[in-house]
Amino acid sequence: MRIAVIGDEDTVALFKFAGIGKSVVDGEDVEKKFDELVDDKGMAVILITERIADRFAKKITKIKLQRELPIIIEIPDKKGRIEGREDSVEKLIRRAVGVEV
Repeated sequence: MRIAVIGDEDTVALFKFAGIGKSVVDGEDVEKKFDELVDDKGMAVILITERIADRFAKKITKIKLQRELPIIIEIPDKKGRIEGREDSVEKLIRRAVGVEV
């Protein structure tokens, strides 16, 4: 199972440096590439920056509700977290374990 990241150039570069092979930089027909990653049977986790995820939030919500994999995690980009946004990692833990962290 693999991990992919979708984000701005700096965010993607950091994750590539950490060893994540699949990556998409903003501006590279992001929504089409996102669809390809979702359809990839070997993809376990997709990390996507919040600002990019906002562009097609309804699609992401639908995928999260209909499929177990890939797990889609929205992360802050180099500008930081969007105000008032719920932490998706915390939400995933709460759903999986049933315990608030």
